Amino acid sequence: MGQQPQDAVAANGNGGGKRPHAVVIPYPLQGHVIPAVHLALRLAARGFAVTFVNTESVHRQITSSGGGHGGGGDDIFAGAGGGAIRYELVSDGFPLGFDRSLNHDQYMEGVLHVLPAHVDELLRRVVGDGDDAAATCLVADTFFVWPATLARKLGVPWDPFPSA
Repeated sequence: MGQQPQDAVAANGNGGGKRPHAVVIPYPLQGHVIPAVHLALRLAARGFAVTFVNTESVHRQITSSGGGHGGGGDDIFAGAGGGAIRYELVSDGFPLGFDRSLNHDQYMEGVLHVLPAHVDELLRRVVGDGDDAAATCLVADTFFVWPATLARKLGVPWDPFPSA
């Protein structure tokens, strides 16, 4: 099992006045994203800086259905979280017009093999984005099989997040 976020702060020596930074990665299905949004808001309310990672396709579903907090268009956290939440989008490896429900097996293969590379690229940028933005922990959906490998490679602790 992963480390708890407060343990991540201590493990990375980021408890000395710097704000802890959690990167939250939900499984790319709307039913998993919503609980992760609530988690991100709670972390922000408890003093964490949060980078929330969503796929472009799920983002499109949420924003086209009127989701989000402040009507901020591209940022579902606009007006929420006191500005402590950075919203990042990654590709799941398929074009937005690709029907994920009709091509379920192909989509799951992409989530398993393609999405991790896009998240890895983003994490490298977030982890190495200067002292103020350096991630202190990764909080990833338990449905993923690859976050532990990415976290270990980048030298940040991780905590699986049960979304269901």
